[in-house]
Amino acid sequence: MDAESLLHAALREAGYGPDAIGSAMPRILRILQAEDVRIEMGRALSRKEREYVRLQLELGLNVSEIVAGLRR
Repeated sequence: MDAESLLHAALREAGYGPDAIGSAMPRILRILQAEDVRIEMGRALSRKEREYVRLQLELGLNVSEIVAGLRR
């Protein structure tokens, strides 16, 4: 089971409806992906780096592409 399916099932079990889950899921997944970037970098990100990560995730880039951009 992937992270999205697991989160969806947990939120449904917690009593959230389909509309609430559907609107919250993209934000939750971006938060998890941002944390993946931090883990890959092996350090806390600066405020500018966090903003860069947020924008890149909204554009649809994946974690490995963002990490590569930060390491340049």
